[in-house]
Amino acid sequence: MKRKQLLALLLALTLTISLLSACSGGKTFTSLQANENGTVTIQTQEITSTAKFFNYDADGVTVQLVALRDSSNGVHLAFNTCQSCSPSPKAYYRQSGNVLQCENCGFTFAPEQIGIVHGGCNPWPIDGVSVDEGCIVIPVTKLEAMLPQFTSWGGPTK
Repeated sequence: MKRKQLLALLLALTLTISLLSACSGGKTFTSLQANENGTVTIQTQEITSTAKFFNYDADGVTVQLVALRDSSNGVHLAFNTCQSCSPSPKAYYRQSGNVLQCENCGFTFAPEQIGIVHGGCNPWPIDGVSVDEGCIVIPVTKLEAMLPQFTSWGGPTK
């Protein structure tokens, strides 16, 4: 009798953990930490067609990146602030369907253009990014250089 109860309890626990894992798998905000090389890395396998946001603490100011895959499975990454609307507190993007939309002006932006288009109302590209063995590598100096664009930024971080 005790063995059956223990098995039932283990099964219930396994199902609960599975459900919790599925729910937490949708986590869209991740904190980035600098490594000894003066870079931060993001695993490309973490990036899907659902926008994922990465927060870097630069002297107490959150500098946020947005990453997602386009319809061809290409990985795109940019600062999550609008080049035209920054430094407005609402100069950040949220995903709306399969596009990103600026919370300040409402402009929408296709994933295929993220990190590529410079100027105008679009997510700010990150210069100096490299991809190495499934990792996106970003110099911390590039993140810290954007600190002025994020000092009054009011986007969500959690």
